Amino acid sequence: MIFETSRQARFMIPMAISLGYGILFATAIMLVLIPCLYLITEDVLGMFTVKVNTPSPEKVKIEPEPIVVE
Repeated sequence: MIFETSRQARFMIPMAISLGYGILFATAIMLVLIPCLYLITEDVLGMFTVKVNTPSPEKVKIEPEPIVVE
């Protein structure tokens, strides 16, 4: 449509160009900017939350109960 030379197409070419660039811009925002904003928000909220000190699974030793056969 962009390469058409008729009189009707000349009125539609700016619309086709702006729609094409709009779709590319929206795709870039959806794939790059929004995930980055989520990560930034998570980091900022992480600075204001209290972390609970729970032991890691490596440090907690749970002895299995012995199997008793009667």
